[in-house]
Amino acid sequence: MFAVVLALGLSGLGIAQPASARTETLVFVRHGEKPAKGYGQLDCQGLNRAMALPAVIAAKFGKPDAIYAPNPSAQKKDNGVRYDYVRPLATIEPTAIQFTLPVNTDYGYSEIDKLEQALIQPGQAGKLIVTAWEHREIEDLVRDIVSKYGGGSSAASNVPYWHSSDFDSVYVVKLDWDAQGQAPRATFVHDHEGLDGRPKDCPCAALPDAPAAK
Repeated sequence: MFAVVLALGLSGLGIAQPASARTETLVFVRHGEKPAKGYGQLDCQGLNRAMALPAVIAAKFGKPDAIYAPNPSAQKKDNGVRYDYVRPLATIEPTAIQFTLPVNTDYGYSEIDKLEQALIQPGQAGKLIVTAWEHREIEDLVRDIVSKYGGGSSAASNVPYWHSSDFDSVYVVKLDWDAQGQAPRATFVHDHEGLDGRPKDCPCAALPDAPAAK
């Protein structure tokens, strides 16, 4: 049965809970805050969110086994202008650095079908995989996974709409694989980073002669 768990108590635990040896955990985070004109880039507040994210991932989930972000050379429009889409990669890089992991950027931001195929494999049973992506694509991907493996369209409808002003949500899908590696059973959790209100000055802002953000 599909279950939506509102993670009211998870963010205060401070420790990651052990998962079943056959449970694959998919953690989806949106990129951090962005400048008014986009530029495919983070703003200073988004950078500060990215710098704080490793501690959140560690406390809630533990050390990832793999990290995914879109290929930054796959361009995306910001205010009608195409830019290399580096926001998700920039957001997850501090986490990858903290855990000494590579970031898989094989797929462009719109190639969520290919991303889904890479994520949902029997060999991923027991693994924790963190994906930083564009929020609307995350929403579509998670709904598709839940629909296929968690109870159909009625279950997928419980995956909430991801508002454009929301940079803090975390969508978590747990896939329980049986010993034969057959189709997994999916459950969905809507969690939060708890990182809203990060400073709007970049870490370098206090350095002598540092240029002001525009």
